[in-house]
Amino acid sequence: MGSISFWMCLILTICTWHKTFGCTWMRTLPKSRSMFQVFSNNTITGHVVSREPHITFPYEEYRHVDHFKDDDKIVFISQTLNAIEKLYRSDNYDSFWDQEVVDEFMIDLHRQTLELDQCVKAIRATLPTSDKGVNKNMRYIHIASGWEGIRNVVLKHMLRLVTIILTNQ
Repeated sequence: MGSISFWMCLILTICTWHKTFGCTWMRTLPKSRSMFQVFSNNTITGHVVSREPHITFPYEEYRHVDHFKDDDKIVFISQTLNAIEKLYRSDNYDSFWDQEVVDEFMIDLHRQTLELDQCVKAIRATLPTSDKGVNKNMRYIHIASGWEGIRNVVLKHMLRLVTIILTNQ
């Protein structure tokens, strides 16, 4: 129940955030279909797993993100969510996951990446081209021996993206 309150507070915070210019992705109305949503562990697969991931989380890269400008942070979030979407589109996850829950997660994730990609196009038109490449370790996520480890790392990515968003207030 505590996590539900956290997510509700997060969504409310994001809906009232007015610091990002030129991108309506972060300034949508409450209950709007275009609000940013970060999905809990249960949304990703339908059950909680306590195993440690088999791959390492790129903490160093995320430390660099803290110093990015707001527009660069949006580009980073977009790149990371696109990498997560590409990973889950491979359909190699374990068959014991609830396919309906995974499909719902993928639909919501796809909607978010589409909206963010539109913001990124507008941002890149005004920014000098400098790709930070901080989410390069996302490509190594395919090397993991088990999808449970991957799911835990994806959840860490999403929680860290929430932190990036909240630091801009």
